[in-house]
This record gives sequence, structure tokens and C-alpha cells, in this order.
Amino acid sequence: MLFLLNEQIVDVAIPEIHLSKRWKVLGCGDPASMRAREALEFVARVVSAHVHEGVAMEVSLVEDLAALIIAKTGANAALFPVTDKRVGEARLTILPETILSSLRERHEHEGQAPDLEQIWPKAA
Repeated sequence: MLFLLNEQIVDVAIPEIHLSKRWKVLGCGDPASMRAREALEFVARVVSAHVHEGVAMEVSLVEDLAALIIAKTGANAALFPVTDKRVGEARLTILPETILSSLRERHEHEGQAPDLEQIWPKAA
């Protein structure tokens, strides 16, 4: 399943299985006992730490966070808006797989990250 987290697109084959194997490494606690809100707050803290440090998230981390969001919300896209190095409340949506696939292909072939200004107003 393709997942868009801010400007990064990752492919998480079977999110629930991925999460069951990686939640201890991720450090989120047992996801079975988490509510959707708790999962999003955890992801926001991770994104915020990376924004504050000015460090891009590794693909494996984005895959883990994506698996958590998918498992807890069913969304395949999440925007954690950043303003003045502060991460705002998550916006979730379900985008057609074809859109995510074309965005990923464009990024791989042309090196252009998805334009959030174009995606999110249409998704809302």
C-alpha cells in the first residue's frame, strides 16, 4: 500500500504485519492498545523532532510511521503541516492509488517531490 507522509511516498506491503514486526523498534508502545489519536500524536512527536533537528526522516522510519497510521486510521496520506519549525495537527485523507503511484513515479524519474499545495486542497 502506498502512503504519503508530507512529501515522502513509501510502499508498505501489508501494514498490519509490518507494524507487528517493527513496533518495538519504532518505540510507540503496543499499537494494539493505542487509539488513533494516540498514534497520530506519536507520529507528530517524531515528525516534530526531525523538523526541529533539521534532519530528513529515513525511508524505513517513514514506512514504520505509515504502517502505524494505516493500521489505526485507514488513511493512506497524512500531512503534518510545518509552520515556523512547529508541526501542526495532522490532516488525513484517502487518495486514489493511481494518484500516489503517479506522484511516486514522477519523484523517481524527475526528482520532484510531491507538491503539497496542489494535493491537499483537492483532498480536503
